[in-house]
Amino acid sequence: MKARDYFRQIRSIERELKLLRARIRHYNDIGLSITGGTMDSPVVSHSRGSSRVETAAIGLYEAKFALERQVDEYVIRIREAEQMVGFLANERYRQILTLRYLADWTWKSISDELGYRDPKSVYKAHGYALAAVQEILDKHLKTRT
Repeated sequence: MKARDYFRQIRSIERELKLLRARIRHYNDIGLSITGGTMDSPVVSHSRGSSRVETAAIGLYEAKFALERQVDEYVIRIREAEQMVGFLANERYRQILTLRYLADWTWKSISDELGYRDPKSVYKAHGYALAAVQEILDKHLKTRT
């Protein structure tokens, strides 16, 4: 996998996490309106529920639980990306990749924050940073196989 694609994937994971967390809050709100309590630990029987309300509450809890597992998996992938960036010896490269992919900053914002006079200089440094991460990714993938 190319380093650029790896980090683009992380950016899309961040966006997906926001949506998943919003859905979890939504399910919790619905659960509150149905059960009068939180969806954190409902009394779940082994049957599908003795009433439509109980069945709906169980279904919401199961959906919320599945979403939370997905969030946990995404968080692990983001931590791996943070570690990958942390392996870089060059502090500037770490900053560029962190701001661009993990914090989702614009090129202009990164350029201003890091004191580049010309935004094109950020692109060039970004390319070098990706090349450095590519070496780390290649080593990481070799150790997995």
